[in-house]
Amino acid sequence: MNPPTDAVQRPTRAELAGLGRTLFPQAIARVRDPGFRAYLESVVTNRAALDRVIRAFELFAPYLPDRAVTLDWGCRHGFDSCLIRRWLGVGATVHGCDLDDDDFSTFFDYAGLQYTRLDHVWELPYPDATFDFVLSSGVMEHVANEYESVKEVWRILKPGGILAVTFLPNAWSLSENLAALLKPGAQHNRLYRRRATREDFLKRGFLVEASGYHQVFPTLAKTVKIGGALGALPGVLARLNRPLERVWPVRLLASNLYFILRKVERI
Repeated sequence: MNPPTDAVQRPTRAELAGLGRTLFPQAIARVRDPGFRAYLESVVTNRAALDRVIRAFELFAPYLPDRAVTLDWGCRHGFDSCLIRRWLGVGATVHGCDLDDDDFSTFFDYAGLQYTRLDHVWELPYPDATFDFVLSSGVMEHVANEYESVKEVWRILKPGGILAVTFLPNAWSLSENLAALLKPGAQHNRLYRRRATREDFLKRGFLVEASGYHQVFPTLAKTVKIGGALGALPGVLARLNRPLERVWPVRLLASNLYFILRKVERI
């Protein structure tokens, strides 16, 4: 599939999902890490696993400026960069960085990704005020030094630039707490509360443009495949996610938090 040639017509949700259904199967044979190859296969065989990525993209896509210079921080395979490319067209400049050196060329080629393999666990090899938009999708909870990492992201953002944080593990998450109960150690090491995290970002020089919850139901990607006896269940639950993310108190149990943050130099 070729990248888009203009940024005028925004893709629909179905078109974004179609991009995933095209790219993920093509990428599987090239990836060397068997664990991550299994993840790619789960996205192919479980529609809810792909839908959760599309849903997270929907949360920050309205904040992507036309002709933006973007960074997919901790991009791994870079599918989010593919979605950004599809949304913005050829006018955007799309960068990605990570500690990984696996073969994700299927995604990188589509996105036109300018990839940098990091040599340091938090220092970023970009000049000050380089980017209009930085994406942190499932990254912050894994970095070695969160304080220094966020400080680096603030440094490389332009004044008024946007940091979008998605898949931030919710401390009240039903799935996180079940994991801790049933298999101690399976939950994320860092969990976040919405109000406290808002305050932390404010102290670090970010105003919160928007925040909330996403993915109420787990994808069941490791246990449920299309075509099995429960094959329709993940898709049904995925369709319920969007409306339930707005319902209190159900949303409090969602797996993840998201934040749309704007860099400021004076509060």
